[in-house]
Amino acid sequence: MTLQSFLQAGWRDHGDHPEDVAIRLAESLALVEAPADVAPFVRLLTHVHGEHLGQWQRGIDLLEALARVPAFDGSALVRGPVMRGTAMLRFVGGDPSALEGLSDEDATHALASAADALAARGQVASAIAAFSLALARVPDTLDKEHPAARALAVCGNNFSAVLEKSADLGPAETRAMIAAAETGLRYWKLAGTWLEEERADYQLSRCQLRAGDVEAAMASIDRCIAVCTRNDAPPFELFFGHAVRAVLHRVRGEHAAFVESRRAALEHYVLIPADEQRWCEREHTELGG
Repeated sequence: MTLQSFLQAGWRDHGDHPEDVAIRLAESLALVEAPADVAPFVRLLTHVHGEHLGQWQRGIDLLEALARVPAFDGSALVRGPVMRGTAMLRFVGGDPSALEGLSDEDATHALASAADALAARGQVASAIAAFSLALARVPDTLDKEHPAARALAVCGNNFSAVLEKSADLGPAETRAMIAAAETGLRYWKLAGTWLEEERADYQLSRCQLRAGDVEAAMASIDRCIAVCTRNDAPPFELFFGHAVRAVLHRVRGEHAAFVESRRAALEHYVLIPADEQRWCEREHTELGG
C-alpha cells in the first residue's frame, strides 16, 4: 500500500472508526518514506487523536515515534509539522508550556488547530479561548504558504459552523461565531480557491442570519453567488447560494423575491447528483422543497 492510498482510506474511515484508524497509523510509520510524506501523515494523526479520540498523549507518543523514522531528516519540512502537531496536542492536553519557543506563525497554527479540535469535542468555552489566542498571535503579514493560513481558514469555518448550529448562543458565543466566520473567509481568500471563498461567504451569511443581522447576511450571500457565477460553479454550489438568499428574502418579508430565489435554488437542486442531494437537506427543507 502506498502512503497516498493509506491516507485516503484513513480520511474516509476516521469519522466512523477513529480507533481503527489510530491503530493503523501506529502500525504504518514505515509508509513515511520521504520528508514530504511527514506533513500529510501528521495531519491525519493529530486530527484523529485530537478531535476524534481526545487522546493527547497517545498522539504525542506517535509523533515522537514518527520523528525516529529514516525520512525524518531534520529539515524544516519535517520538523515543522511534528513541532506544530505536538504543540497542539500538548496545549489541548493542558500543558501551559506547550507554545514556548514557537514563532508567531507556528503558535497560530497550533492554537487554531486546538480550537478546531476543542470545538468539535463540544468544549466551546475552551475553543473560544484558544481561538482568541490564535488571533492574538497572527503576524501582521502572514505568508499564504505557511500552514497557519490554512489552519485559520479551516478553524474559522468549522468553529463557526459548530456555533451556528448550537441550540443556545449567548453574547460571547455569538461574537465568537461571527469572528470565526469572518476569519474563515479572510484566510480562505488568502490561502484557498474560489470554491473555498464562496463557501466561506455562505458560512458567514448563515452566521450573520443566526446573529440577527439580515442585511449583512444578504451582502455575504450576494458575494457567494457572484463568485459562483464568475467561476461557472456547478449546481451544487449555486443551490446553496440561492437557497439562503431565498430564506433571507422571506425573513425580510419580500415574497416575490423569495419565490424567485426559491425557483432558482430548486432549478439547481434537480441537477445535483442524487448521492450529493443528501448534503442539501437543510436548505431544501427550509425552502419547503
